[in-house]
Amino acid sequence: MRVSADAAPPVTAPARLRAEVAWPTLIMGIVFVGVGLGMMIDADFGVAPIDALFTAVSRTSGLSVGIVLAVLSILMVLMAWALGVRPALGTLVSFLGIALCVDLTRAVGSVLGVTGWSLGVLIVWWVAGLAIFCLGVAGIFGADRGVSPYDLLTLAVSLRTGRSLGVSRLIVDAIALVGAIALGGSWGVGTVVILLAVPATLNVVLPRVKSRLHRIGVTT
Repeated sequence: MRVSADAAPPVTAPARLRAEVAWPTLIMGIVFVGVGLGMMIDADFGVAPIDALFTAVSRTSGLSVGIVLAVLSILMVLMAWALGVRPALGTLVSFLGIALCVDLTRAVGSVLGVTGWSLGVLIVWWVAGLAIFCLGVAGIFGADRGVSPYDLLTLAVSLRTGRSLGVSRLIVDAIALVGAIALGGSWGVGTVVILLAVPATLNVVLPRVKSRLHRIGVTT
């Protein structure tokens, strides 16, 4: 059975009312993920496992990170599709929107001179970025309007194995991190923290985000 990535769980809210809050939530989630990721990259305490893999493949192949990101994202979409989850419009929006927000955040960080800040301030900056990033991930999943290619693969693994999104994300992240380490990618203590924090967000925060969205849909 094929499952669309934007398929929403059964709720009492009319689809029209849910869409009124779902798309703004998706956009907000995309912005949060991009901003949070940009902050963590500048703080340089470790990026998400998949981003560590991107840098590893880039160094090994000689291709730019952007090209590697595009190629691997296409492969992840195809893998998810093969596992039974079709990409949705939100998948394309997420992919392009996150990339744009990361670049804008890093441009602002360059103006602020983030990389030259003291260690203590950089730690605070990274932790804030992680919190924003996790909220963004919950928002994207909670909107049910299509997720990023990597999250699409996580969703496909969850549906295929019957595991929770959190456990599925942990599995996919662990595989990405092992690949990154094997290829000599950039990772750090922060990468391991992200490896644990995002799955926890999906299992604890995401259900509350979805519940909140559905209540808004009913009362709008």
